[in-house]
Formats: sequence, structure tokens, C-alpha cells
Amino acid sequence: MKTPCELVVGRILPSLRASVVKELSVKYNMKQAEIAQRLGITQASVSQYLSAARGGNTEIVDNFPKIKEYASEIAGRIVEGQGRFEWSGVLCTACRDIRADREFCDLHKISANLDGCDVCRK
Repeated sequence: MKTPCELVVGRILPSLRASVVKELSVKYNMKQAEIAQRLGITQASVSQYLSAARGGNTEIVDNFPKIKEYASEIAGRIVEGQGRFEWSGVLCTACRDIRADREFCDLHKISANLDGCDVCRK
């Protein structure tokens, strides 16, 4: 059985990270090397996010529009010069907020094959 946190780590956070990378690249015209440095990931990872080889599940982003909102907030903070420790709290807020979403609860029930579960809402 997958816990809600495992589902967030496996499906939501990669999509959020990919959205942040795309926002930094497209909206703010940052180079891959700078994005990698600011996010604390490799340039190869940035390339994979941009090509949708990693975190490219558009269905997740479509089902959870909050992901784009949080990605935009994180990207804006990065552009303002905030360090990882300053903007990373947004990830925790996003996780709590998305886990409280009815759509997430339904996704968890399906992926974990749970009937009658309400753990996501707690």
C-alpha cells in the first residue's frame, strides 16, 4: 500500500519540480546551468525536466492546477534571489494543500486500491 506521502513524492513533486524548471526557463529565460545551480540539481536533470523525460506527467498538472500556482511562486522567489532554505517551505505548504484536495484523495484511493479510506483528509 502506498501512503499519501509516497504518492506526493512519486507523482506530485516531480511534476511540481518540472513546472518550476519550465517556468524559470521559459518565463525568466534562465539557462539550464543556472536553473540547476539554483535548484541544487544537475544540469542533466534540468534537461530531462524540460524535455518531459522526467516529471512530465501533464495529467497530474491538469488535475492539480495548484501545482502551477506553487511552481510560479517558487520560481518568483528564486528569481528574487531567495535561497533553497527560503523557498523550500513552499513545497511543504504545497504538499499539505494538495493532499487536502478531494482529487488527491481520489487518486490515492485508486493508486493504493483502498475503499473507504480517508487518510488524505486528516
